[in-house]
Amino acid sequence: MSNTLNDCYHCGENIPADFAQSVIIDNQEQPMCCIGCASVAQTIVDNGLTGYYRHRTDKGAKGSELVPEELRTLQSYDLTEIEQEFTVENGELKEVILTVENVTCAACAWLIERKLGAMKGIAQSNVNTSSARLSIKWQHDQLKLSDILLALAEIGYKAYPFKADVAEENEVASAKAYLRRVTIAGLATMQIMMFAMATYVDMPGDGGTLTDGFSDYFRYVSLLFALPVVFYSSLPFYKNAFSALLAKRLNMDVPVSVAILLSFFASAYATLTDQGEVYFESICMFAFFLLLGRHLEQSAKRKAAQSSSNLLKLIPSTATLIEDGEFTSIPAKTLKLGQRVLVKPGEVIPCDGIIVQGATHCNESVLTGEQLPVAKAVNDWVFASTINNDQSIEVIVKEERGQQLITKIIDLQEKAANDKPKLATIADRLSQYVVIGILLLAAATYLGWYFVEPSHALWYSLAVLVATCPCALSLATPSAYTAATTKMQQFGLLAKQGKTLDTLTQIDHICFDKTGTLTTGLFSVDKVILADNAPDESEILTLVSALESHSSHPIAKAFDRFGGANAKLTDVNTQQGGGLNALANNKRIYVGSQTYISQYASISGELTAHQSDNHCVVIFVAVNAQCVAKIELSDKIRPESAQLIKDLHAQAIETTMLTGDNSDNANFVAKHLGLTHVKQGQSPQNKLDYLKTVQDDNKVVAMFGDGVNDAPVLSQAHLSFAMGTGADIAKSSADIVILHDDLAAVVKAINLAKQTKRIIKQNFFWALGYNLTAVPFAVAGYLPPYVAAIGMSLSSIIVVVNSLRLLKVK
Repeated sequence: MSNTLNDCYHCGENIPADFAQSVIIDNQEQPMCCIGCASVAQTIVDNGLTGYYRHRTDKGAKGSELVPEELRTLQSYDLTEIEQEFTVENGELKEVILTVENVTCAACAWLIERKLGAMKGIAQSNVNTSSARLSIKWQHDQLKLSDILLALAEIGYKAYPFKADVAEENEVASAKAYLRRVTIAGLATMQIMMFAMATYVDMPGDGGTLTDGFSDYFRYVSLLFALPVVFYSSLPFYKNAFSALLAKRLNMDVPVSVAILLSFFASAYATLTDQGEVYFESICMFAFFLLLGRHLEQSAKRKAAQSSSNLLKLIPSTATLIEDGEFTSIPAKTLKLGQRVLVKPGEVIPCDGIIVQGATHCNESVLTGEQLPVAKAVNDWVFASTINNDQSIEVIVKEERGQQLITKIIDLQEKAANDKPKLATIADRLSQYVVIGILLLAAATYLGWYFVEPSHALWYSLAVLVATCPCALSLATPSAYTAATTKMQQFGLLAKQGKTLDTLTQIDHICFDKTGTLTTGLFSVDKVILADNAPDESEILTLVSALESHSSHPIAKAFDRFGGANAKLTDVNTQQGGGLNALANNKRIYVGSQTYISQYASISGELTAHQSDNHCVVIFVAVNAQCVAKIELSDKIRPESAQLIKDLHAQAIETTMLTGDNSDNANFVAKHLGLTHVKQGQSPQNKLDYLKTVQDDNKVVAMFGDGVNDAPVLSQAHLSFAMGTGADIAKSSADIVILHDDLAAVVKAINLAKQTKRIIKQNFFWALGYNLTAVPFAVAGYLPPYVAAIGMSLSSIIVVVNSLRLLKVK
């Protein structure tokens, strides 16, 4: 849109003569008419949403109209042009993934979910504590996104739409800030410990101890060094605790904050009144080790959740645009639909599109995990972030940046990670009551020791507060699931739901569709047997090609090369699992299985007498009421199918083939692979009925299908798999999409799920074991607060590091 120097770049109004403020947008300084517009424009820039200004069709709302003050910095997210970049609309609901700052434990997640759950229009909200991301579904006609962000801000959590690259920048900045706090706490602790040692050890001089003057001096200096630790380094604990208390809830930072502040003010009081003991060194050591533990813990969690950022980094920053025969280098994120780009050998493809010139091989391992290059020619799809290996190609952009395959994979990963398994939900609920128990136990410890040894009562109760903090318990499940989900993607498996790993460990029966799963699904025509008085072979193949062009079955692709796609057909009818028919030149043409054709035409003896090989799939062709041909097609069994079935049987998992194929080929494949059961000639309803029958026997059943046509049976199964490529990934109704053709990944996933279950049990055992072991020592006074802090921090780190072992599973 055009803009003059006297007009506000954001809203288009005239700029007052006495106002001079601007915002840098896309490396250019743009004038603003008021503080409100400048604030909104800066918010758009800070969140990487400047594409709004490039694509908008009208000027933005004037900033001064966006009240109250909080909404001025959030209102930009409600603009349609901006919101569509990071939200997905599904009927009446919109979905968004937010990055949330200051999420440190399960109680934080619980607080956020409760707050949002009370808002009208929120359908679902899930917080992933490992990645600090929030997945929300809401009714957009009742609630604005800015209202949701403001509600989170009210309880102390800053949130913004998740963009992997922006999220990583914020995480790095947050890590640096945390490191500064740790450094200050560490330096102050060392200084205070030097002064404390002088009071612990007898010193030469009168009486062999420090004089009262030096003792008081060291106390006051220790107080000064403790101030930045208590009121700067420990600030994150207070913010999280205060937010929880404002919402009338408890989180794990509440007992930590109580411990630090009580001990500091008690020591400060003792210093100022010159009576009682001071424990500034314990306070600072406690804060230092707790901060250090949190810093290491957050680093480990970022490592487990970094795959999304790493994927987006692989998209090149520039693309070579072809326009009017000229080659221009432009930012890849500015590419538009229909534009033509050149990709040279060795370059990373910048967009999802179709090749219009050239042929090459592409390395798609970043998406599928398969290292072997994939042959690509004209009219084939190529995807952003994959590598062009051999020859220069020209590609037409077919998907906007937000709809690219790699973006869909990242979105589905995030949704799966935010879809909490049952165990994680239980842990979140439990943490709230554990914090209450901690505070009650600390109070009981204080009262008990007050009547026995009043001078020790406070310090022993503080040790209880620290030793029993269930930080490790809250990390036991989410850290393991985050690492496992990342590993699944490395195996070439895209898990779309959080229940996946839980269900994988329970499967005892798997049903397979035959074509495209156990077999390659790449059919080829081997032989055509003609009946007497039949048209010639080429005419029949052209008719079949015309009819099959209306089918999505893999068999249809075998006839593409026979040139019938442009033939005019009318009244096309399809019977799933049987065949299809249509009118062509006033003749009714039928193509399908023998059973299907028998309903409409008589099959001559010479066709039924011909014995086909068992490895062939057979279809019949009829014109009007007469069967005119029998066509044999071959479909190779996948080389890894036999090993898959063998490995499943080794784990006592039964296998069944459910196929619409009624020919001898189905029995041949089942026998060759050694499946437990085979069911032929199955319609989608038949498959559904069989699945329900197996489930009625208390079996946990998984189903392999094509992800689209088998939607009912995939939905009925406890867990479903589908082979998926390209745009089919987002459409698939399966729980797990196999991104390449290696079925061996399924067994890897089952083994990974079992290992994840073992890791979670180990995490719970360690976390609970540490808490239960430490409590008696803390209550009895044998565990100083700073030692309890070291133990609690180590406990959390051990849990996260133990979960990271899942990233090394082969």
